[in-house]
Amino acid sequence: MRRVAVKIAYLGDEFSGSQIQPSETNLRTVAGEILQNLALVDHVPPEKTELKFASRTDAGVSALGNVITFYTEFKDLGLLLRAANSISHGVYYTAITEVSDSFNPRMAEKRFYRYVTPDRRIDIEKFKAAARLFEGHHDYKRFAKNETGKSTVMAIDYVRVTQEDGMIITDFRADYFLWNMIRRIMAAIIQVGKGMSSLDDVKAKLAGEDGTFGIAKPDGLTLLDVTYPDLEFWKPDFCPYEKRIRQDLYIDHLKLLFHKSL
Repeated sequence: MRRVAVKIAYLGDEFSGSQIQPSETNLRTVAGEILQNLALVDHVPPEKTELKFASRTDAGVSALGNVITFYTEFKDLGLLLRAANSISHGVYYTAITEVSDSFNPRMAEKRFYRYVTPDRRIDIEKFKAAARLFEGHHDYKRFAKNETGKSTVMAIDYVRVTQEDGMIITDFRADYFLWNMIRRIMAAIIQVGKGMSSLDDVKAKLAGEDGTFGIAKPDGLTLLDVTYPDLEFWKPDFCPYEKRIRQDLYIDHLKLLFHKSL
């Protein structure tokens, strides 16, 4: 058997998060969809697939470049991508590479996230000023969900803000992020932009003052990419999900026409 790492993409509103949930919940997850796909196209029993994720995503959060690893009997990696995409509902398998048994997808070099929010009633200069406060080395205890035994002291490489077509796009890069971290940071930034909180309020929380700004909605968040040193993913010359993209774009266009007609 070979062990492979695969880049995947998915829309968060189609899943109740990335991780498998107890069977009695009957919730659809990214991991559940992937395991079903592999069970149909591969010859490896689910218990020997050893599916692992680079980053977990909560319900509603999308991904364009999450990474999974698993064992496969496929010799042709291009054929594996084509086969998995042909039966998948909601997960796109976009690129692939072979990895060693010791490779840990959690040990990434960098992670890139994007949060998109409407710019209505937001002072963009205050928004940008608040975003800059989160760059660099801080204790993000007030901006993350508590995880027992995990330090909340870390660094964010950058927080970049741009505007496009009535939307504010906020991009983040760091070695890793804490649970709910970006959505809690975005809640603070949005509140400052709307005049509901001040820069001093944010500075105080970063300095350790008790309290939070809540949590921003999950649907604005996308995991853009996960990168590794000396690991290059291969994309086939043919698009292994071209037919699905055409169908999805058609459905999106119908929805757009409907909403513009209201």
